Amino acid sequence: MLHCALIALGLSVSLVACGNHQSSAEAAVRDSLKDPESARFGEFYFNEKTGKGCLSVNAKNSMGGYTGDQQAYLRLKDSTWEVEGISEVSHESCRNTFADTTF
Repeated sequence: MLHCALIALGLSVSLVACGNHQSSAEAAVRDSLKDPESARFGEFYFNEKTGKGCLSVNAKNSMGGYTGDQQAYLRLKDSTWEVEGISEVSHESCRNTFADTTF
């Protein structure tokens, strides 16, 4: 029984860590947008080995219309997320060509 409780505790700690990464990544993306309050976030992926992540975002552009889902390319440096760009690619493409690559 104690073993199950420890496993559950370990899982909840890892989920909290993932949530903290996502919320701080969302804040970094908001800072890079023309209308930060309009941001709607979707899938988040973080590769701990490369320190890179992808975050789906849909936000208003300078014309006031929503852009549709785009991917924010993120890099974690010294515990701070940096937005390297936002592009109209699929979440899977961002993961394969950016977050999971070592260069």
